[in-house]
Amino acid sequence: MLSGCLWPAHPKPLPGELLSSWFIRIARANGIKLHTLSRILFGTDKSPWNRDIDRSAPAWLVEAISRHSGVPFQKVIEATLVAYQGHLYRHTQSVGQLRWVLPICAYGTHHTAHGLQFCPACLSADTEPYFRKCWRIALLTYCPIHQVDLYDACPNCRASVMLHRGDFGKELWDANPMSVCHACGADFRDAENRPAWFPSEELRQIFDEMLRSLGRPIAEVGQFDLGFLSVLHQFCMMMGARQNQGKLQRYLVEQIGLSPLVRPTRRIYIEERRRDERHQWLLCALWLMVDLEHRLRNAWLAKAVQYNLMIKDFYDAPGWYRTLARRFSDWRRGLD
Repeated sequence: MLSGCLWPAHPKPLPGELLSSWFIRIARANGIKLHTLSRILFGTDKSPWNRDIDRSAPAWLVEAISRHSGVPFQKVIEATLVAYQGHLYRHTQSVGQLRWVLPICAYGTHHTAHGLQFCPACLSADTEPYFRKCWRIALLTYCPIHQVDLYDACPNCRASVMLHRGDFGKELWDANPMSVCHACGADFRDAENRPAWFPSEELRQIFDEMLRSLGRPIAEVGQFDLGFLSVLHQFCMMMGARQNQGKLQRYLVEQIGLSPLVRPTRRIYIEERRRDERHQWLLCALWLMVDLEHRLRNAWLAKAVQYNLMIKDFYDAPGWYRTLARRFSDWRRGLD
């Protein structure tokens, strides 16, 4: 089957499809188990499934998919999270936390984190269910199309979503499709469509616009550019900072009328938080961003935030934010 250049079946990536999802569909279309195909292509020394190929796809994998699918090399790259470089983060990196990208924490062929989300309504509407790139992004806590919460685990057994394990220990004809949990067999399409919740229509609108901007070219994202999203991320970091002792978090929860947030005992990045936590943290940070100068001033006057945390480790802060933050650098000067 694999003796020629093009595979007998070489489906193209669907709109916004994640590389791992596409590779799995290719194997299924050719009537071969995923790990058998991987072993034929790369041998036993190199496996795509003991790493995060959606975040950092090795060249040998991209070249093989490009050659056998007839899709240009760059188009294959665009199915990875590298497509968000310049929008969500400035530079890509193969290790460490990458801004706004949910980690999967690969340990062998297992994922110990909940880094892949899904929208049950999207999967139900698909002619052929597939997983989107945007479902790996921490900003997405709900689907802006269907206005329902995303899930970051199987709603039945709470296992992490691991698409590549659907045919583990099974014959090809008995393998789980991508829309089915590898662990318990529950169909993600049957998950409850829970309406996304917002404390105000103002926050719903800005959240919607921010999420929709992820699918646009960088030149067309409007206010939700790299600078805006980096400042938003900084506020999320400030809320979880040990030095802040939860002050900013409590202040914002009170202002918006949210349920109290659990303060972690250690520093946890926004990308490491589960979906429900991220949604509340993002609501708080977005509420600040709606009227940043006025609301940040009030938070500062309430002693919920200090200048040193506004700029702590924020090496790529946009100039407009640095100018604003300097206004809060000296209590003795006061504010005009």
